[in-house]
Amino acid sequence: MTQFRDRIPLPPPDAQRTNMTCHFCIVGCGYHVYKWPENIEGGRAPDENALKIDFRKQVPPLGIIMTPPMHNVVTDRDGSRHHIMILPDKQCVVNQGLSSTRGGQMASVMYSGEGTSRQRLSLPKLFTGDDWVETNWDHALKVYAGVTKRILDTGGPDQIAFNAFDHGGAGGGFENTWGSGKLMFSAIGTQLVRIHNRPAYNSECHATRDMGVGELNNSYEDSEVADTLFYVGANGYETQTNYFLAHALPNMTGASIKKKQEWFPGEAADKAKVIFIDPRRSLTLSVANHIAGPENVLHLAI
Repeated sequence: MTQFRDRIPLPPPDAQRTNMTCHFCIVGCGYHVYKWPENIEGGRAPDENALKIDFRKQVPPLGIIMTPPMHNVVTDRDGSRHHIMILPDKQCVVNQGLSSTRGGQMASVMYSGEGTSRQRLSLPKLFTGDDWVETNWDHALKVYAGVTKRILDTGGPDQIAFNAFDHGGAGGGFENTWGSGKLMFSAIGTQLVRIHNRPAYNSECHATRDMGVGELNNSYEDSEVADTLFYVGANGYETQTNYFLAHALPNMTGASIKKKQEWFPGEAADKAKVIFIDPRRSLTLSVANHIAGPENVLHLAI
């Protein structure tokens, strides 16, 4: 990897390309993963690299996003070394080629055996009372299953509690990880599941279920055509960056007025008004003020 610290290597034309979805939040931005052998590098001519871009001349602004954290060198199970490059997908209707600060670093968190990834565990560890001892997966699963069964037999399912995060599939969440959800709610049957951003599995939208409206029920295009955008304690620019930039921001600038006129013919169409209910002056509020103008933004600092 050291030979490429002076530049970002280009994938050759025959590099393997796989589509993927970013796993850091619920927005679901699309990315392309390029993989090719470590000792090979693509050229700058458009027919010499998998991106089909002419790097012999200045690439236009926003033509492509390529940064060092989007590249890594990893070791496969057979010991072979490969370059990995993860770039945002311009054809994805969700992010439209945009890359968040989290999604743009997915390659850097893949295991390489160098840097911070050296600290990652390759085998499970068992706590013996005063130390953590490395063990194998068979033994770890027997201990896990045995202790779980003993608790179920003696105390019932509500003596077992889980602390999980919600949407993402990379870290043990349950909405996008079918297996962990089945384990907690079906196999064990516990009611004690705490998700990282709330004390119980309930709506993120206050009282909507009481009104018969399920949460997370809006299309991203709603942010492009709504007359008013309403944020309750939400910091969209920092926490769902590309949703905010690709869908809400065009509505604030008036760039989606034509779409509004097509969707709602005969109705008045203008750029969106924005309401924030937040005790803090968040970065999202500042960006909205700058983009939409303070006359179109209301901040209720309750």
